[in-house]
Amino acid sequence: MSIDYYMAIDPGLATGIAIGRITETEPLDVIYTAIVPNGTRGFIDWLEMTGNGKYIVDADCKFQFPDSFMELEYHLDVICETFSLRGGGNFSPNLEPMRIEGVVMDRFGSVVHWQSPSDKSMIGDPFLKRNDLWRTGKHMGHRDGRDANDALLHLFARMMRMKHLPTLDAYFSF
Repeated sequence: MSIDYYMAIDPGLATGIAIGRITETEPLDVIYTAIVPNGTRGFIDWLEMTGNGKYIVDADCKFQFPDSFMELEYHLDVICETFSLRGGGNFSPNLEPMRIEGVVMDRFGSVVHWQSPSDKSMIGDPFLKRNDLWRTGKHMGHRDGRDANDALLHLFARMMRMKHLPTLDAYFSF
């Protein structure tokens, strides 16, 4: 059995992370959400602590597929929002997302699927709320859940772009 994991990253001073699992026949199952504080330094620390997310994926595989774990083929692809300078006028933009993009390129190279900030609008907050995926600050131990929600939006936008039929059927059939 082949299992595909996707880690969506919404980079910033507080970085949103969402990890989901799909198979050829099973829809996206969100297995992890987090908000990582402290910008690039915090993100690097999180990557080190989780083995670039591998420890989370390994734990999920061992828990979900205990009898076949040793025979499973699984991998982790990364989805990351690209920095987009927004607005105008005289202001200093926060460039922390660009630094995190560099870390992502260094750590994950060719398994990164880049998405623009506007890709989140393909899904939208009402979708997360309707499917009990909406994260609040209380859930995330943060002032709000926005960064985790943005990572979730990127995760589902990727599934739409891939046309992953089990996910489309489970979440978007009317």
